[in-house]
Amino acid sequence: MTSSRSKRVQMARLMGGHGTLLMFPDLESVRKVLFSETEVTTPAIPGAEVVALGRLVVDPDRQQVSWAGMALPLTRIEREMLAALASPPLRVWTYGQLYGRAWGADYLDDASAVRSAVKRLRAKLRNASATVMVESMRGVGFSLVDTGGEASAAVGDGGVALVR
Repeated sequence: MTSSRSKRVQMARLMGGHGTLLMFPDLESVRKVLFSETEVTTPAIPGAEVVALGRLVVDPDRQQVSWAGMALPLTRIEREMLAALASPPLRVWTYGQLYGRAWGADYLDDASAVRSAVKRLRAKLRNASATVMVESMRGVGFSLVDTGGEASAAVGDGGVALVR
């Protein structure tokens, strides 16, 4: 399972017509094949707390993210990634950590899936005029920063609050 087309082609060549080979770009595609569409759901994390960073609110139980009270149209992968990045303490998440958290699978050293999801997430945050942004740490991973300034003063140390 890889999002890289070239790696899937390489694997097919290595198999050389021997046996059956099923290839999927991500875990969600596997789930769609194995389960009916109504059975594919992302379970809420029991006891997960709502995380607020300035006007950004991530609610894992409701599977919802909002900016300034407006729901953001995020995919499950983007939601999981943003929930990880916004969780306290704010820190740099490696490609492997983000992949494991968002896709729920082992990281296969292919950063393209993570970069693609981050690119879509950045665009959606920008469209919402959010003052939080996903910052790259070259060769390491990503972190979430609040460029608004008022959030850290209002929320406290690091600008992150857990809401019970």
